[in-house]
Amino acid sequence: MDVGVQFSVLGPVRLHRQGVEAGAGQPRQCAVLASLLLRAGRPVSLSKLVEDVWGDEAPPSAIGSVRTYVYRLRQALGEQSDSFVRLVDGGYRLHIQPDALDLNRFKETAARARQARSAGDLRSAARLLTEGLEMWKGVALAGVPGPFADQQRSVLGELRLACAEEQLACEVERGRYAEAAAELSALLVEHPLRERVCGLLMTALYGAGRQSEALTIFHTTSHLLRQRLGVSPSPELQQVHERILSGRLELAQSIDLPKSTPRAPSPHAPAQLPAALPSLVGREREQEQVERLVADAEASSSVAICTIGGLAGVGKTAFATTVAHRLADRFPDGQLFADLQGAGPEAEPRDPALVLEDFLQSLGVRPEDLPETTQARGLMFRGLLANRRVLVLLDNAGNTDQVRHLLPGGPGSMALVTSRMQLHALVAAFQALPLTLMPLSQADARSLLARRLGSARTAAEPEAVDRIVRLAGQLPLALANVAARAAYRPQLRLASLADEYEAPGLRTLDAFASEEDQALDVRASLARSYRLLDTETAALFRDLSGCPDPLFAASQVADLAGRPECRVRKVLSRLIRAHLVSEVGPGRYSWNRLVAAYAAEQARNGLLGKGELTGW
Repeated sequence: MDVGVQFSVLGPVRLHRQGVEAGAGQPRQCAVLASLLLRAGRPVSLSKLVEDVWGDEAPPSAIGSVRTYVYRLRQALGEQSDSFVRLVDGGYRLHIQPDALDLNRFKETAARARQARSAGDLRSAARLLTEGLEMWKGVALAGVPGPFADQQRSVLGELRLACAEEQLACEVERGRYAEAAAELSALLVEHPLRERVCGLLMTALYGAGRQSEALTIFHTTSHLLRQRLGVSPSPELQQVHERILSGRLELAQSIDLPKSTPRAPSPHAPAQLPAALPSLVGREREQEQVERLVADAEASSSVAICTIGGLAGVGKTAFATTVAHRLADRFPDGQLFADLQGAGPEAEPRDPALVLEDFLQSLGVRPEDLPETTQARGLMFRGLLANRRVLVLLDNAGNTDQVRHLLPGGPGSMALVTSRMQLHALVAAFQALPLTLMPLSQADARSLLARRLGSARTAAEPEAVDRIVRLAGQLPLALANVAARAAYRPQLRLASLADEYEAPGLRTLDAFASEEDQALDVRASLARSYRLLDTETAALFRDLSGCPDPLFAASQVADLAGRPECRVRKVLSRLIRAHLVSEVGPGRYSWNRLVAAYAAEQARNGLLGKGELTGW
């Protein structure tokens, strides 16, 4: 037999030969292989294989299909396939060495862990159980159809959960309370009716000096058990509760740890929001949407997540900060803030592990108690927030991967995430509310200037104000730039200022430049969005500068670029995702006048986005 053949069922069904994946075939072929693997050494009849794969809905061609799948499996197994798959009594039998299947190796590792624990070696038991859990690559038999796979998924899922419980029980018995509490909190979120997980978490929290949180966990689980199952907590769980109340719960002495038991996080609530702005013009509808999201999350005991996107300079950070301050009193356990630098002028995007380090320390975790990996830190973070109401403001995210470990997990908390890119995965996976901020309306843009310069000054020159609003593309960043210049020149008529912005030979974006602060420079802000584009998208962006109108059709762009319309639509969708172009109707698009000006500059300069120096 070829000892180099390995099979996997702890995740997607896979077949490897000599360390190279040979391909287990399409889903129903994987279902046949799974049936043979999980009954290895025993004959499986054709009728049983058909039942395993199709249940009661087998087509007339099912037996023929099974024979085809087995033939293809033999091809994948190579020359010695007869030593693996044997025809017996009108069915098949798969013969493999026990360690050729990851499930068998997992069970052997778990058995060694039980032996170590029985011998009192908790460190080795925990290590072996961790090794066993690392063999899992996702849900067992992922994507495999059929009633047999459904049944086995449930059985194997229970096996994995029991192993995770045992591993965490070892950690609790070793006195590693803070580390275990973080992982147990996440596990209880996934399995809220699992009483052993609840009891272990209560013990870990109590051991970490967090008695009130341990008692809250008990009451929450008790309520869920009565509400969903109509039962009271088990006598064992009630006993843990009673011993915590009376201070008689026995704790481990942590004999194998050189450092002392981690202290409980400090009770103070972090308050990290950026300074509140004096006022926010417009955006009333968007603010109402966020407040409604928070109310709905409170009613359903869920986490509220909102993504805030839009064009560079449209005021995403200002909006998020203002909303966060308005909602701050709804989150009494604190507010956390991080600039993720997803589109910073020069800095690299921030590593989520480092952001979590800052967050955890602000929540009272000592540096020496911080886990090493991003995932472990994320688990600890969610564990610490499991029973707290916290608002997390994540500014300038580059993508969903940068964000996913930074989201709070406890009901009643909230995350506000700003980004120049549409975060589709965050909306799909976490049911985040997507908000897109557009440039201000004409009226709101006038109001912004009136608040900055005084209503008397703007009311005296309404036509000049309208000219300035048009020149600034109704973009808050550009309008703030204008207002700052006008504020320093109180004797200057606004009409004269508008004339300066329209002076012959002055490039549009020069009027909104800032030598003092790149964050206030409209050109620099647009450049950061442009640098995020791939080569093909950047090329089309420059080609768009040839459109004579801010409203254009995909067919016009296709003619202009000399490319098929279907391809142009696909590339335009990337510009929409980057908020550089807006879709106003089927096949109809628009863009801001300042964005158009920037595209024209790049077309003249012949600059590209990231990637190779090629165009279309």
